[in-house]
Amino acid sequence: MALRKKERQALILRLIEDEVIDSQEELMLHLEEAGMEVTQATVSRDIKELMIIRRPDSQGQIRYQLMTIDGNLAEDGDKLANLFGDLVQTMQRVEFMIVIKTLPGYGNRLGAALDDEEMDDLLGTLAGHDTIYVTAPSVEAAERLEALFNSWN
Repeated sequence: MALRKKERQALILRLIEDEVIDSQEELMLHLEEAGMEVTQATVSRDIKELMIIRRPDSQGQIRYQLMTIDGNLAEDGDKLANLFGDLVQTMQRVEFMIVIKTLPGYGNRLGAALDDEEMDDLLGTLAGHDTIYVTAPSVEAAERLEALFNSWN
């Protein structure tokens, strides 16, 4: 059964709200049980677009959840700031670079979100499992980025 993207994403949101799902593989199984065959790449893109993260719920169980800040759904303009605030553990500027440590497994996702923002002061990122190197064109640009990131954290 091929559903359009919006319908598939609405189903994903219902599933993560109703079920404790803690992996893409488990989410894919639930989608298949609902009669929908999807690829891992599609599920991965949907998770990114929907701003879904894996974190402990109120009972301490790790599960997929919609990104929230103070219990409210993130607004479009605040998604990156909310993502940054939820995932960043430490940050340190070194000359024209900023080294960001994230929760385990979120370095690539946050690095991609920063790159997608196309900020004038950000040349690019290099991201791994839990570390992001943000490169700026100058020390001054890195200082401006650091101030922006600090306002989000």
